[in-house]
Amino acid sequence: MPIGGSRGTLERTAATVDTGLLGRLIPGDHVCWLVDDQGIRDDGTAAYVRAGLTKHHKVMYCGDDPDEVIAGLEARGVHTGAALSSGQLRVSTAEATYLAGGYFDAEATIDDWRQQSARARTEGYRGLRALGDMSWASRSVPGADRLPWYEAQVNRIFADGFAMGICLYDRRLFPPAALQHFTASHPGLISPETGGGQAPLLHVRRTVDPPGLRLLGEADLSNRRALCAVIEHLLDDADTTGRPLTIDVSELRFADGETARILVRAASRSRGLRMVGCSRSMTRLLAFHGADTIPGLSVETAP
Repeated sequence: MPIGGSRGTLERTAATVDTGLLGRLIPGDHVCWLVDDQGIRDDGTAAYVRAGLTKHHKVMYCGDDPDEVIAGLEARGVHTGAALSSGQLRVSTAEATYLAGGYFDAEATIDDWRQQSARARTEGYRGLRALGDMSWASRSVPGADRLPWYEAQVNRIFADGFAMGICLYDRRLFPPAALQHFTASHPGLISPETGGGQAPLLHVRRTVDPPGLRLLGEADLSNRRALCAVIEHLLDDADTTGRPLTIDVSELRFADGETARILVRAASRSRGLRMVGCSRSMTRLLAFHGADTIPGLSVETAP
């Protein structure tokens, strides 16, 4: 019993990526970008970096061939000299970031992103904009098997609405089954099949007053692991004032049954949870999965 009407995501027939979309992403977005064309990759990278420099974000690129990335940016009119000198733009290899310890340490990498986000705030930037080329994971790297777990858990950092990230996967390097695991850990996907103009499928934003989350867009199988990671840790990340948590779903255009089950399960573990902005369809979906039996769960239907 999904909520919402017919879904544009089922009509993905365009053969090329709208690289301009990469420049229109906003802080809080975490997107899996599948590429198989070097020209599209270079154009999209330039659009993303250019937008970040213009909006006074700190921009970080982590991956293979940083010198080639700089050359590609310059060739597309993104002048990097001043940004590199000031520290607004930082270009690093995978070995200096993801693999700094000689292997992939998922927890350490998440902690590093948390520190980088805090540092960018302190330095006065309006956001932290990261682009990670994940090609290193196609090689025999110790710890790379934990990458899907990492991709899901790092959503907790992006949910603050300050940092944003694109994880670039060259699908010529990975088997389809592996790519499915990676994409499911991201709230959004951009690929040659997503078509021009598509926005990230799901936006997850942490709120402070009231404490909780705001869900925007569409929640389904394609981003379930990402949503589950944020929801399950909502209690861990909540404030300690004792106020009930609030999950605002007023801008959630589509949710499947498993999404409702995840929300009800979170309510069963909380000291109090409000679900606000529920459509009538969402209210019925939550009730079907046992919301009426959870003490302390308040389901508020939108006017």
